[in-house]
Amino acid sequence: MTSKRRTFAKWFAAAVAGAILTGVAGSHAAGPWFVKKTDARQPRNADGILSGAAPRDLGPEDAECAVLLVHGYLGCGNNFGELPERLAETGCRVRVMLLPGHGTSPRDLAKTTGSDLLGAVLDEIDLLRPKHKRLVLVGHSMGGTLCTLAAAERDIDALVLAAPYFAVTGHWYYGLKPETWARLTAPVLPWLYKGSAMIQVNKPDDRDKIVSYKWVPASSVNMLISLARKANNPEVLQKVACPVIVIHSRKDEAACPITAKKAFQTMAAEEKKFVLLNRSNHIIFWDYEAEQAIEEVVKLAVDR
Repeated sequence: MTSKRRTFAKWFAAAVAGAILTGVAGSHAAGPWFVKKTDARQPRNADGILSGAAPRDLGPEDAECAVLLVHGYLGCGNNFGELPERLAETGCRVRVMLLPGHGTSPRDLAKTTGSDLLGAVLDEIDLLRPKHKRLVLVGHSMGGTLCTLAAAERDIDALVLAAPYFAVTGHWYYGLKPETWARLTAPVLPWLYKGSAMIQVNKPDDRDKIVSYKWVPASSVNMLISLARKANNPEVLQKVACPVIVIHSRKDEAACPITAKKAFQTMAAEEKKFVLLNRSNHIIFWDYEAEQAIEEVVKLAVDR
């Protein structure tokens, strides 16, 4: 058997095993029980928020520049790695927000709408904008989706989209588009198991440090897809006129870099830059090129 066939055989066996596990555990009857048991094992702060997920404020309150960090789907501010501290060291005021339905339990996410998520980002912007001369938005993954929508509605001085989600990365062995699979399976499998092994980072030593839900409410996947479609609308993208940097990896297994590049090209911003990484996966601030990604964000915030 050739190397490619052995690789495919291993992938197929793993996919079948994962499908069986998800089919049993993710059912209407068993799903909530498994989610509750997983929640009980998660380390938490005294207020019930997952360790590493609580919102944070760093840097001087009277800073000229404020930076709002908006995390991605299933994640939290922890997913930005050392970026918050590095920005604060330059004198920026840094707000690391926690999106509704995140940092607590996937059961909360199941009750969260796209309007809830975008509304929370707009509220954070409205609190920061009057206090600082400049405001920079930094969004990772779905946070990039939300920041794109927010930048089309609010006065923003600069926008950084890190591995932004405008569409799922497709693979030939999916058969159908991931968005199609999500629509078809949601009524049958309301819960999907993600686990630590499915955290998209190529640097293996840091995978266990990344805080993310292990269970996914299928209803929220369709909500996520709907948000991406709204953000990828040319009418929305052409309203993004502030300076933009997109940082993406060609090896991103979650958010499609090709779709992100097309969205980037549609944006009205005259000053924009697309940075393509070569060794990282989706959670770029914890991966091999984290330093390059951090430097791009810091430079934009400080030099403007």
